[in-house]
Amino acid sequence: MHVVIAGCGRAGAALAARLDAEGDSVTAVDVDPRARDRLPARFGGQFLPGSGLRRPVLEAAGIERADALVALTSSDSLNIVITRIARESFHVPRVVGRLTGVEHAAAATELGLDMVTSVRMTVDRVHRILRHAPLEPDYTFGNGETLLVRATIPDYLAGRRAAEFNVEGEITAVEITRGGHSVIPGPGAQLRHGDRVSFIVASAALDRLRSFLGGRWQ
Repeated sequence: MHVVIAGCGRAGAALAARLDAEGDSVTAVDVDPRARDRLPARFGGQFLPGSGLRRPVLEAAGIERADALVALTSSDSLNIVITRIARESFHVPRVVGRLTGVEHAAAATELGLDMVTSVRMTVDRVHRILRHAPLEPDYTFGNGETLLVRATIPDYLAGRRAAEFNVEGEITAVEITRGGHSVIPGPGAQLRHGDRVSFIVASAALDRLRSFLGGRWQ
């Protein structure tokens, strides 16, 4: 997996070091060249000085082959713009950004962006989002036997009923976010393009849910 991290502050450096240690290809980007000093001496990835808003910088960071981009700069508006560029201009499969304030949360939700807030944001959470793609783990119950996860519905599932995901004892669709508004789906609720759906899923059924979302409806 190749990951571009825009913003090499404490969180960005920690995430870059962790992914690099796990064998992933990582490029960290920061406007401050001194941010390279936050990365460990053994860091095997690339550090690139520059702004994540600039197309030449993103291209030099390998955005065109990236599996994921994480925007962790100190500016909420900058993180939103960078994630939109990655998703809409470069079609990066997995895009996550950080919000440090609540004033931009509604706009990010309306745009369908995956953002983590300062209250909940940890390197562990972003790491789980990347590792569980296309599922976004939101909460773990008990000792991890059951999880609350979210996912954006792919085009091929538009028109299906949310209840078709339900597998007794394994998977239940419990919420739909559409256009920034949240609803609890009834038995006949149909899915639309761009819907984000929350599922309660047994950990043993994660692969089954991924197969539903990945084009293998069984």
